[in-house]
Amino acid sequence: MKRKRKFLLKGRKVTVFGLGRSGVGAIKLLLKSGADVFVTEERAEIPSPLIIWLESEGISFELGMHSRRAIEGKDLIVVSPGVNPRIPILEQARREHIPIIGELELAYNFANGEFIAITGTSGKSTTVSLIGSILSKHGENVAVCGNIGIPVSEVVLNMNKKATYVVEVSSFQLETILNFKPYIAVFLNFSDDHLDRYDSSSEYLNAKLNIFKNQTINDYAVLNKNDKVLSSKDLRIKAKIYYFSSIEPLKNGTYIAENDAIINLDGVKIKIPLDGFKLKGLHNKENLLSALSASYLFLKDRFSESITREVIYDFKGLPHRFEFVNNYLGIDFINDSKSTKPESTIMALKCLNKPTILILGGSEKGTDFIPLANAISNSPFVKMVIITGKTQKRIKSALESVNFRKYKLVSSLKNAIHEAILKAHKGEVVLLSPACASFDEFSDFEERGEYFKKCVDDFFKGNFFNN
Repeated sequence: MKRKRKFLLKGRKVTVFGLGRSGVGAIKLLLKSGADVFVTEERAEIPSPLIIWLESEGISFELGMHSRRAIEGKDLIVVSPGVNPRIPILEQARREHIPIIGELELAYNFANGEFIAITGTSGKSTTVSLIGSILSKHGENVAVCGNIGIPVSEVVLNMNKKATYVVEVSSFQLETILNFKPYIAVFLNFSDDHLDRYDSSSEYLNAKLNIFKNQTINDYAVLNKNDKVLSSKDLRIKAKIYYFSSIEPLKNGTYIAENDAIINLDGVKIKIPLDGFKLKGLHNKENLLSALSASYLFLKDRFSESITREVIYDFKGLPHRFEFVNNYLGIDFINDSKSTKPESTIMALKCLNKPTILILGGSEKGTDFIPLANAISNSPFVKMVIITGKTQKRIKSALESVNFRKYKLVSSLKNAIHEAILKAHKGEVVLLSPACASFDEFSDFEERGEYFKKCVDDFFKGNFFNN
């Protein structure tokens, strides 16, 4: 049954904050709904094709500021994930009782179908992709979207029939929901992150817990039993809770036994051998367990062990997530640019089995690097660390605090790659796993990862110093 629209927007005056991909998706959906759209963007310059498109659609906009014009006389405000909802102009909008929602909430209210939503500090994109692949292979009309790179509003706009939306959701998106209610909500893991945006770890956690906010006893919550925060009994979740665990059997959950994934839910027990699962690391087995849980709970009697096994054996992972780039002169080059936080890099270190030169560093977001420094110091495989980016002084300080001094500071990622190649020997690994966001040099982790791959190939093809 088509979801009843909560927002009747024809003729309503709506402001969109932010002109990133989510903002553009929201604008298109608003235009289709008949809204009168105004756009505000804090960047002073945006690509000229975007300006031409806005003007061709007759959309008024402002650049380089968020002025009073953005809220005066407005019926609704739609905030892109990258815009902090606590900026002064939005606080003023609240005082004037103007409803504020995010792009995810907007899209949800126009979608026809059920939502499976995945959040967590790390592993979201891999899990979303696995669930999407499993359901699609079972014949579901699946849309994989959200924070993975495809705005939900863009998908909803182009979807002409009922679909299952498998959505990666960030804390930023969950801050601005009102009615968003996934049928299945998955919370993979939790650790401190984005402390440049949040005042405390608990504030960040509460934003993520919004994923369960509107669920009822008819919905499902899938949680990591081995995460101390998520195994707490104080989360106040109204949905039916199912756990997954990579280290212990569960009476009613999904877990690892020897080298098998066991789905043990509501009296049904299914064993899936993992011999053909290609992704390395315990964290990827946890991602798989959560995907199996969500897929089974959605499909129930339609769940096929053979189809699922075929999907997970074929799954090669996503770019920039411990991605093998190439082997030159016996040296393996691995692109793990998606590791934008220390916890992800710590997981990457657990996948190592050869001497490794690790490239760290990037933009600042108030992260604690001491746990990463301890993991590096205790790793039998980290031969050397090369540090770049705005965070290099804090990473250096963290390493020195645990008496790890096999590091070198460099001025750019290109210099870090060059240094790593010079220091590496046959049988070793050069690993880009920055533990930081990319915004000091790059627009996102994808651009950083592609740059790493190009630089490595250019070096061995003789083009490194020509660019």
